[in-house]
Amino acid sequence: MDNLPPISEAPRRTWVDRVQALFEVFLLSGLISSLLAGMIYYAVQGKRAVGPLNNAKFFSIYLLLESATTFLLLITVLKARRETLAGLGLRRDGWKSQMLLGFALVPFLFLINAAVTNAFRIYLPQYYVEKNPLMELMHTPQQLLLIVFSALIAGGIKEELQRAFILTRFRVYLGGGGMGLVIWSIGFGLGHYVQGLQGVVAATLYGFIVGIIYLLSGSLIAPIIAHGAYDTLALLAYWFYYGRFR
Repeated sequence: MDNLPPISEAPRRTWVDRVQALFEVFLLSGLISSLLAGMIYYAVQGKRAVGPLNNAKFFSIYLLLESATTFLLLITVLKARRETLAGLGLRRDGWKSQMLLGFALVPFLFLINAAVTNAFRIYLPQYYVEKNPLMELMHTPQQLLLIVFSALIAGGIKEELQRAFILTRFRVYLGGGGMGLVIWSIGFGLGHYVQGLQGVVAATLYGFIVGIIYLLSGSLIAPIIAHGAYDTLALLAYWFYYGRFR
């Protein structure tokens, strides 16, 4: 299983520990980082501010700002707790097998996307979305590279560190990893609301699958590889397929 101590060996959990853990989950949930990133983004642009969803460059800047804020919050909390990134699963032991597992997960994630897409097209056509609105921001190869880079940082790295931290807090202090997996998978899915209901459902399933892998292995290597590879291939496939019709 994971690198955390068994529940019976974990430090005694008082109500103060639980409240603190709940507060830390809130800090790393993305609400605070999104708010701070938005404030910085609009403060820098001033009166000529353009919404991040209107431009690939601005969208990437916002993603990177939000990621940097999340990293800062995470490091601050870990230092205060005298914990490390290695304790969350970011370590090299068994990295080869974990990399292989990560790459092996990618086709499965595409299969989930295909199943969700077909289900919405057939049973919920009113919510069916053929083209991801975020991918519609890409109009040049440079914009493609920028979106891929920001997706790797924000998705492949930031979101997986965020997931590992939250699942760890649930496992030790807030009712167990299983409960955390369900709650955070739903929260993760809702965070993709700009992609419509279809995107929310797909992201929820992605988060659930990757979360299971993390809880079973205790390593972040496979989730990071799977998430980063999936996002990159999805963006490239979208660009080369739909680019023919631009």
